[in-house]
Amino acid sequence: MSRRSRLWSRRSPAMADAGDGFGQKAFTVLELLVAAGITAILAGFIFVIIRNVSTTWTGATGRLGADAQARLVLDQLTVDLQSALFRDDGNVWFAVDVLNGATGNATNLWQSAVRNPKPTSGLSLDMTATRADLRPEDRGKLEQTRYGTAGIWLRFFTTSRGANIAATPASISAPVAVGYQIIRRFTATNPLNLNTAYLLHRAEVRPAATTGTSPRPGVLESGYNITSAAYTTSTVSTNNGATTGDPRSIQVPGSARNLDSVLADNVIDFGVRAYVRDVAQPSGLRLVFPATATGTLSNAGNARLRSVLPSNTPVDQWGTVHPFPEVLDVMLRVLTDDGAAKIANLEKNQTPPLIVPQKYNANAQQWWWGVAVENSRVYTRRIVLNAKPL
Repeated sequence: MSRRSRLWSRRSPAMADAGDGFGQKAFTVLELLVAAGITAILAGFIFVIIRNVSTTWTGATGRLGADAQARLVLDQLTVDLQSALFRDDGNVWFAVDVLNGATGNATNLWQSAVRNPKPTSGLSLDMTATRADLRPEDRGKLEQTRYGTAGIWLRFFTTSRGANIAATPASISAPVAVGYQIIRRFTATNPLNLNTAYLLHRAEVRPAATTGTSPRPGVLESGYNITSAAYTTSTVSTNNGATTGDPRSIQVPGSARNLDSVLADNVIDFGVRAYVRDVAQPSGLRLVFPATATGTLSNAGNARLRSVLPSNTPVDQWGTVHPFPEVLDVMLRVLTDDGAAKIANLEKNQTPPLIVPQKYNANAQQWWWGVAVENSRVYTRRIVLNAKPL
């Protein structure tokens, strides 16, 4: 017998039994079902975790995007307003209008939504923040206000930034006019791209006229009355607003595909509360806009501010004009990226048309604002103006 045969024959009975039974046992049906169930549960847990992480990430990204947009706008407003100019010469140096029409300001740039447009009713106009659906503790707060279909149109004179160029010494720190407004318009320069969004514009008028055979005017040639025709209804070919820097760009910021004046996108509301200092008021401030003659909050859809008088002018001398504000509370409502997509989907033409969810009581206007509130963030800032009359 060979050595290998001898070793093989010396195995113990136990080893022999184990070897004889190897490969003959299998999982029972019950064991397979338990294993499959555990696998399914683990897969479900993993799916939920991934979904929650994805949702959290999307929400955080959207909030960060809205935060960045708002910070840019509020910082720019702070710079402009703290450098605002005023002269006691009878001209309007600072103006605000509420834009509550279906197409915003008279720009011919507004692209109306095919379906479910932003409401022009009381749902969008609540500058006093007193609508019935607000909790008592939220009423009257700036962050709960709504300033019409397109927010406010804010314009004033301020000091130019970034103009200290040696080649153009005449424009160093020169006065410029600026205008802020929301327009729902095309978002691309390509005429084949028909996407639209709510864009906040900041138009800045050049300090002085351009050179050449057909010079385009600036602030120096147009004067220092922000409500004059040069800044609003001008029909002069060299001042139609289509060219960046035109005085008329205060009202018409560019052409249909000129987006040079766009400051931020997805801004669906923009408003202010303007004050002058008044020791007779408990807060030390008297409301100028939007306000009644007695200084209480007003919700008039045609509310406007025309600052002609010095800020210390007695109330009984105001008449139909207003003093230059000394303090401004600013409010912005910005959609998150997900919110912008939801509003765009709600407003576009679809076949069959979208059905208003039951929780909005078949009211498309409540639906629009419901989606907007759930998918937007509100930002406020108090800005002190330093302008004093000469």
